[in-house]
Amino acid sequence: MEETISLKEIMEVLRKNIWIIIASMLFFATATFGYLQVFVAPEYEAVSQVLITQNAENQDSAVQNSEIQANIQMVNTYSVVIKSPRILKTAAEEIDPNMSVEALASKVSVDSVQNSQVINIHVVDENPEKAIEEAKIVTKSFLKETPKMMKVSNVELLANPFTAQKTSPNIKIGLLAGTFAGLVVGVVIAFARRVFDERFKKEEEIVSRLQIPVIGTVGNITETETRSSSEDLIRRRKKK
Repeated sequence: MEETISLKEIMEVLRKNIWIIIASMLFFATATFGYLQVFVAPEYEAVSQVLITQNAENQDSAVQNSEIQANIQMVNTYSVVIKSPRILKTAAEEIDPNMSVEALASKVSVDSVQNSQVINIHVVDENPEKAIEEAKIVTKSFLKETPKMMKVSNVELLANPFTAQKTSPNIKIGLLAGTFAGLVVGVVIAFARRVFDERFKKEEEIVSRLQIPVIGTVGNITETETRSSSEDLIRRRKKK
């Protein structure tokens, strides 16, 4: 027989198990925080910027606008070039002779501001100073190799990184995820207790589940009432 739970019963289940839900949320949030602090190594990101320029001798505005649009379209090409083995191999050798191109490539990412001629080169490392230095070296390698590779001279350094921002672990996001996971687990436990609790809580449940009428009920007997009944029984026996 299927059993349905009304909204009122759902709220009652949540109310009765509120401490289980809160404890679950606190446990998961604490466990997530501990995991992020102990087992997740911090990572820092340094960002350098490269500008795709236009030729200064082109004074005609129409020519300049056309060249700007062409340079914007070239940003995607340059973004791929930055992560090419030719660029990264030179940079890796300067950073560490034992570093592979693949290892450096896993640290580097490239993006650009929409509809701009600026390319951002991101480098991530567990050491903030190393992230800054590696970002500078990768950028320098790109500026050195690109003119020879692309036969152009329209790239120049816009900004070198001087600081590195901590990007991982994100404690706030981790705590939110852990708290939400604890909420879900707590609610599941609350309803599991409700589903597997076979005790009858209302007369309607007896009629619904057993299909028999209720002919009487017994109220709760308190300890005081039990003691009074025992004393009355003893007095009656003494009278006899």
